[in-house]
Amino acid sequence: MYFILFFLLQSLIFLVNSQEDYHGPIFGIVSIPSDFAQYPSDQWSYFPTSYAKFIESGGAQVVAIQYDLPRENLTALLNSVNGVLFPGGGSNFTDAEGNLTPIAETWKYVVEYVIQQNTEFGNYYPLWGTCLGFEAIAMIIAGNFSLLSKCEKCIDVSKNNFLNTNYTSRLFSGLPQDLEEKLSYANLSHFSEEYKLDIAAFENSPSLVELLTPIAYTYDAAGVKYISAYESPRIPIYATQFHQEGSTYGWGGKTTNHGIDAVRLQQYLSNFLVSEALKNKNVFADFQSHLVENCNVTMVANSSISPAYIFPAIAKRTAISFDDQ
Repeated sequence: MYFILFFLLQSLIFLVNSQEDYHGPIFGIVSIPSDFAQYPSDQWSYFPTSYAKFIESGGAQVVAIQYDLPRENLTALLNSVNGVLFPGGGSNFTDAEGNLTPIAETWKYVVEYVIQQNTEFGNYYPLWGTCLGFEAIAMIIAGNFSLLSKCEKCIDVSKNNFLNTNYTSRLFSGLPQDLEEKLSYANLSHFSEEYKLDIAAFENSPSLVELLTPIAYTYDAAGVKYISAYESPRIPIYATQFHQEGSTYGWGGKTTNHGIDAVRLQQYLSNFLVSEALKNKNVFADFQSHLVENCNVTMVANSSISPAYIFPAIAKRTAISFDDQ
């Protein structure tokens, strides 16, 4: 009898300690150079708070990964988080001479890191891209930063998505049937991009065809069909050209659908992404000091994507170390 009571007590202590130690998955969101007039791009980077809320609504926590971190610091963070998200926004990936910009170099490093983790080290490691992130991942994998074409009247418009019926995707496989049907007629998703990934451009890139598969399409104002979502059949890379996080957390778009079905779609995508991060086994020591909730939220005047997390450029700091992030 004493043995049984002792065993039950020890089990209870273990359960309590395990619950205290468990912090759930942690996502890293990579910042981009600021395009706000009040925050010059050579001094600041940012991402809208909506992306952090998108992750948090699925049950994960968020740390900021500044794009201008030194490589060793960047790698240390990547080794600690359970997944990475590239947000939307506006940024140049090549300069006037055709060289990669610092943001492009960083995002390229992250894409290559994620691919290596999954294919060489057997570490299930998800990567998600939204809008600019969608475009960047495709361009990086294709090795072609002229891959995209102009999108006709694709700024601030809610549209339909049409699923690729020739392929059963992981991302959309659990979508409730009624929501799947509404994707094609209810304008659930908000788009706001200058450029698009055409089907022909995708199919003419052997690297893209080898690693990625289009899973949804939409149309521009000229009736041209283009890719609105893709994933990798082999590793957990996912990207959407549309901003589903805006349905719940973004109020700058004039046409954003905030209806219940658009919010359901956002929640579904968030839940799916966090479930993917649960498969990653990275452990983040001292994660509390790195959480984005420790950062100040900035209301940016005359901006459609305010509020945002704004970060001072690494080059403007002194004595930078991993623990400073």
